[in-house]
Amino acid sequence: MSAVPDRARDDRATRARILNGLRLLTAPFPHLAGLAAAVRVEIDDRVPTMGVFASGRLLANPDFTARLSADDLVFVLAHELLHLALRTHDRARGSAAIEFNYAHDYIINDMLRHALGRTTIPAGGLDMAGARNKGAEEIVLEMRRSGQFMATRTQVWEGVLVSVDKVLGAGRQAPSGAMGDALDAARERELFPDDAAGQAERARAIADLAARGMALARAMGAMRGRGVGTGDTQQDVRAQRGHHATPWHVALQTWLEGAAAGERTYMRASRRGAERTDLVTPGRKRHSWMLTIVLDTSASMTDDIPHALGAIADFCDAAGVDDIRVVQCDSVVTSDEMVSPSALADYRISGYGGSDLTPALLALAEDARVSAAIVITDGDIGYPAEPVPYAVLWALPKPSASFQPSYGRVVSMQPGAAS
Repeated sequence: MSAVPDRARDDRATRARILNGLRLLTAPFPHLAGLAAAVRVEIDDRVPTMGVFASGRLLANPDFTARLSADDLVFVLAHELLHLALRTHDRARGSAAIEFNYAHDYIINDMLRHALGRTTIPAGGLDMAGARNKGAEEIVLEMRRSGQFMATRTQVWEGVLVSVDKVLGAGRQAPSGAMGDALDAARERELFPDDAAGQAERARAIADLAARGMALARAMGAMRGRGVGTGDTQQDVRAQRGHHATPWHVALQTWLEGAAAGERTYMRASRRGAERTDLVTPGRKRHSWMLTIVLDTSASMTDDIPHALGAIADFCDAAGVDDIRVVQCDSVVTSDEMVSPSALADYRISGYGGSDLTPALLALAEDARVSAAIVITDGDIGYPAEPVPYAVLWALPKPSASFQPSYGRVVSMQPGAAS
């Protein structure tokens, strides 16, 4: 007769312990305070450990929570909030959802280990030393390349130690028993059918809180002088993603409305760019389309190219771009190829010579398929004097007062400097 009251009392105690842990984590992580106050804690043994939905609903298995020390509980709760802050749910979609979830798990755990001074990851959590210095796409590629030899776990917490191949499988689908902790919206509707109506609205509110908690982008390095000759250097560069706050996102979106395929819809919120709190960024109906990028690969862009590639990938995530045509040019076209946003995680750049984008822009003018192009450049370039027959967005890593082309729109990717 007392079993039900005892369970209810235990669940209340577990919930109170979690709420206290959420308060404690705001001391080392004040930027997570908004999310810590907004998440809705549910004690639920339908999950084996702990997980979070994009709506801010946090599920905690009571037995798992009881096994965590106070410090370990703070670590695990901070981990779950960082999934919301890093928008894991929006990025971990489709057939690769589980591997992207796991990539973020490695990054988050390494971040927390460093921030909290831990030597080990609690609760047998996914562990990859140095993951905080890598991009999620890079870790996904590493898991795919070395799946047979790379150890992971069947669950984020307390999972059985196996190889990555055992978890991801040949088709990149999670097998029975493998479970991420960034729980998807379909599962939330299944577990909580009476509460499904407001799920999307709560997810947007959580995304706004997450955006306000994220730090502004770091300032970029100084520009160098312009070269004059052609270049024959090649370099594999790693895209720096997540370094572009969105004061310039609204300018990009406005330009995109006149250049992109497919109408905007609030039925699909933008996957990125919710850092603004004064508007809700709509998503784009899923028409497969291609974005053309002209990338200035002159020597003066050496330090800026990794950030530019990250900006391209992040922007394409927001706009629903499936394919990117990247035309590299220093003073001649050095590369013209189709890539996916994820392929920019490690990408070969050719050039590092002079600074004249005229050959690339004129070549695109001869292609009837091109209706718009984003030109990533430091502005210290040559370009056609007459307007080209397609829309142009000049995107500069940093503002340049001397760069005033007679056509196109100019924006700066440096936070607070969009024009």
